[in-house]
Amino acid sequence: MRRLFFMVGLVAGLYALVSWWRDHRRVGTGFVNRIVNPWLERRGIIGATRDELALVEHVGRTSGIVRRTPIHPIATPEGYRIIVPVGESSQWARNVLAAGHCRLILSDRVVELDEPILRAPADVPGLPLPTRALFGWLGFRYLELHAFGEVPVASVEEYTAEPMPAEAVPA
Repeated sequence: MRRLFFMVGLVAGLYALVSWWRDHRRVGTGFVNRIVNPWLERRGIIGATRDELALVEHVGRTSGIVRRTPIHPIATPEGYRIIVPVGESSQWARNVLAAGHCRLILSDRVVELDEPILRAPADVPGLPLPTRALFGWLGFRYLELHAFGEVPVASVEEYTAEPMPAEAVPA
């Protein structure tokens, strides 16, 4: 009987935690943006992962500042798919959608991407049904991008990009 109460309490607690997180998605993003992301880039972890992690280079919607955000890209026949755990609240995803293009900096190449589309997990082909259901319930989204150019580079650390064009910032 104690085990049953424990299991019910555990499930109820997990449900309450996820429900709270769905209403407060941006909790912790400041820490990740200021501390974790620069640390990953400084330590060279992005380039050492052999394309498991990459940097998406995008232009701020209002500031016009070129920013880099570590992400986990998944190659598709047309380009790349990137999971966006905070969904429509993601500032970098909103920047990419507003600009209409970005750069993906992988360990040995830079890929130019355009035609961004933010999709719900239920609309992404090839995802297993349990993943679609769970990620949809959590509010995750996928950003799909079309690749139109690629330039080889020696390493992420040696890559110094020219600033993205100013016309990427909407007026």
